[in-house]
Parts: sequence; structure tokens; C-alpha cells
Amino acid sequence: MVWKPIHLVIAALYFAGLILVGVFSGRRNRDSNQYLNATAAMSPWICSLACIAANCGSLDVVAMMALGAQYGMTACHFYWIGAIPALLVVAFWLLPAYKRSGAPTIFDYIGKQYGEQTRLLVALCMAAMMMLIAGVGLSAFAQLLAVFLGWSFLTAVLVAAPVVLFYTWTGGFRATVYSELLHFSLVLAAVAPLLFLMVAEKGGPSNFLAAIPADRFHAWQNLPIASPHAAMDRVGLVFGLGLVLSFSYWGTDFVQMQRALAVRRKEDAPFIPLSVAAAKLIFAMLIVLPGVAAPLVLGTGALGGNWNGTLPALMLHYYDPLWLVIGFMGLAASLVSTFSNNIAGFTSAWVQGVYQRWIYSSASDKHYMRVSRLTNAAAVLLSVGAASFALHFHSLMEYIQLVLSTFNAPLFALVLLAVALPGRVYRGGGAGFLTGLAFSIVHQVLVAAGLLHYGSQMAANFYGAILGFCTALAGTAIAAKAMAARKETGDGQARSWEGWKGVGWPAFAGGACICGLFLVFNWIFW
Repeated sequence: MVWKPIHLVIAALYFAGLILVGVFSGRRNRDSNQYLNATAAMSPWICSLACIAANCGSLDVVAMMALGAQYGMTACHFYWIGAIPALLVVAFWLLPAYKRSGAPTIFDYIGKQYGEQTRLLVALCMAAMMMLIAGVGLSAFAQLLAVFLGWSFLTAVLVAAPVVLFYTWTGGFRATVYSELLHFSLVLAAVAPLLFLMVAEKGGPSNFLAAIPADRFHAWQNLPIASPHAAMDRVGLVFGLGLVLSFSYWGTDFVQMQRALAVRRKEDAPFIPLSVAAAKLIFAMLIVLPGVAAPLVLGTGALGGNWNGTLPALMLHYYDPLWLVIGFMGLAASLVSTFSNNIAGFTSAWVQGVYQRWIYSSASDKHYMRVSRLTNAAAVLLSVGAASFALHFHSLMEYIQLVLSTFNAPLFALVLLAVALPGRVYRGGGAGFLTGLAFSIVHQVLVAAGLLHYGSQMAANFYGAILGFCTALAGTAIAAKAMAARKETGDGQARSWEGWKGVGWPAFAGGACICGLFLVFNWIFW
């Protein structure tokens, strides 16, 4: 790429915009909780757009297009079966339970249900998970700059880290939300033209779809029912991705829940996951289809097995120099946003989940603000090491699912029991979570050592998630029985199943439309 003066002006305006976002967001942070979470302080449409931007940004775009090139239309399931059912359950059951509890974060909800020791354990593990995911965003950013500009990893880090550090240091959680909206508009400009250009090149939608080989077009037919040695199978896809990984991610992910719990009125909370579900249906087609057709356009050997380069390669193939710079900036900006989201999440998890509860609980709010900013700076530095580790994976989505299957699957077992059976497994939560986490880690170590064999890393992730979830459930139940768990009190169980009563008919109508489109898309690409 050759940078012209107009391109440098656009880049300067973008960085100036990020700085202004940090400055103005910082003026509205009245206390440390507002700096870290902005609980019940933001409008629903901003929270909805922020959730969509966080889930359909550059990291997802790069990873999903890579999966499309690697697995064909089966990759759509990471947005369909891997999101839609779980988001509907979150909208009408889990999120109302969170809002009703009054907990500002998922850690506080766990603390209320299982006690402070389990809360600490979960906070530490989630902080580690967010650091690893932050490394994914930084790694993808470095790879993007390597493809477009030929920059080294160190150069990319020295560009991204100071900018992220500034606006998260000054603006906190609000700054990451408002910057997401800026980044998402650039991402749309970067990727939306690709599908239309590819369709136009083939002479229309029917010719474009007809050109895709049958083995890459079908999302279900080519999958064996149960075969861990295949790249994917239906058991792993439905139970590993559709049940465990999907529900554990959408029901417990700290970054997503931060945005949903930031909405002012609890009645508006269900619209946040519903808006994300609608966006997932559209984006699955917009970004997976170009990836599916990429080997036909670029040639099967053009990517050399590095699927993460699919999107940059398509942009270099189709875009003229001006639009290429705009597309590059959109992708780079959103990857930086993914990086900053997890930095902000790590900061909140450490300060509120660990430091404020276990290290120094009687300090002033000004002290916690200072600690939050220092933690933010430390997180940026730690993420560089996490990014170096992520560089060893050829598919970012496989790496992301590996992290989620290890940490989120055992956590979802705790959340499911807490919402469905409040109070009945109080003392077994920590033991159950550790059991599931240990089994997940041992499973992945055996896979890495070659002692367990799967058809792909993704299949190993699916079955590892099932293992971690089931062992966490069993471990929690056994530990609760052995330790004489607390009995249910009051009407907590009744309330846990009645979250839907506070949801208005527009939300139910939206959920029904999403269900209908979900079934239609799966039928078309069966």
C-alpha cells in the first residue's frame, strides 16, 4: 500500500477522534463503578449498538471469513446455532435474573449465589481469559499490518498500545463503548462491498451460489453424526457449540454482560441480546459467503494454510487504492476496539473482583480510580505477551474457542445452577468450577501432546467444552451434597423462572421473527 497525503489526513482524524472520545467520556465518570462499568447509566440503543459492534467487529469478521474459507458454509453455525438460541434464552431468562439481582457485574452475581471465595476464583479466571482474548485482538492487528504494510509485530504493538492506553485510561468503560460505534461504521465500510463485488463478478446471486462446490455449500449434510476424528460432527456442533460454548459465552461473558447491564431501565435489557441475534443472522451471510468463495477467487494455494489472511487477500484483490486504505483502517480500528474492550474488562474484573474485595476493601473511591488506571496500564503490557502466544495459531477462531471452552464452559455450569436452583448448591460452586476447569485444561494438554486425536482443533474445542461443562455440573452437585449445601430460601426459585413476565410484547415479536429466520436459513443451506 502507498500512503498519500489524503490517507494520512484520514488516519490523523481517526486518532484525534479516539482521543476526544476518551476525554469527553472521562468527564461523565462520577465514581469508580461508573468508570469501570457505567452500570444502569446508558441508553438502550447505545448499548445495543455497542454489543453488535463488539460481536460483529473486525476480529469476528477476520475469524469468520477465515472459517468460511476453511470449512465452507458450516462456518455459519458459529453465528447461527452458536448464537441465536443462546441469545433468546439470555433475553428472556438469564439477563432478567441478572438485572433483578441488582448485581453490577457477573462476578457479583456469582458472589451472591456461591459466596466470596468462589467469586474470587471466577474473577481471577475470567481476568486471565480476557487477557488471552485481548491478545487475540492485538495479534490480529499485527497480522493485518504485516499483510498491508509489511510492519513487524513490535511496530504494530507500539502503534496500538499507546492509543488504547490513552482513551481507556481517561474514559474507562464509556470510552470503549463510544469508540466501538466509530469503529463499527468503519468495519461496515471495509467489508460490506466484498460480497457485492464477488456476486457482480459472477453475474448475479444465482450464478454466485451455483459456483460454490456442493461440499462447501451445505451446512449440515456433509457432517457425520458422531465422529470426533472428522473436522466437525453433529454431536460436537450441536452440544459442544450450540449448547455449551454458545450458552456459556452469551450467558456469562463479562464484556457482553457489561454492556447489557449498563442499560438504564431493566425493561429494555432484553432488546440488547435480541438486537445482537438479528445482527448475527445478517452478518453470517455478509462475511461467511465471501470466505466460502475465497478459494475459488484466489486459488486454493494462495493462502498457504494461513486462513487468517483470507480477508486481507480478498481486499487486496478487489479494492482500488483509495477504498483499500479505508477498508484497512476500518479493520485495524475495530481490532484495536476488541483489544480495548478486553483491557477494560480485565481492569474491572481485577479491581472489583479481586483488589477491592480481597486486598484493600476500605479505601476511598479516589484510590480505586487510581488503581483502576494503573491496572489498565498493566493490562496493556500483559496483553503483548498474550498476543505473542496467539500468533502460533493459524485460525484465530479456533484459538478463541479453545480459550472459551476452557474457562467459560465450567462457569456456565455454575450460572445455570444458580438461576435454575438458587441457593441449593451454595457451597459446591468453587469445587465444581475447579473440577470443570481442571478437566478442560488436562483435555487440551493431552490434545496438544498428541495423546488425544481429533479431526481438527475445533472438534477438540467442542468436545472439551462438553467435558468441562459436565464435570463442573457433577463436581458442584457432589461437593454441595458432601458439604451440606444451603437450602433454598424464600421464593428465589419462582422468581428465577419468571423473568419473561416483565418483557413486553415487542420483544416477544422480535424473538419470534428471529426464530423464523433462523429456521429458514438452516433449511436453505441444509
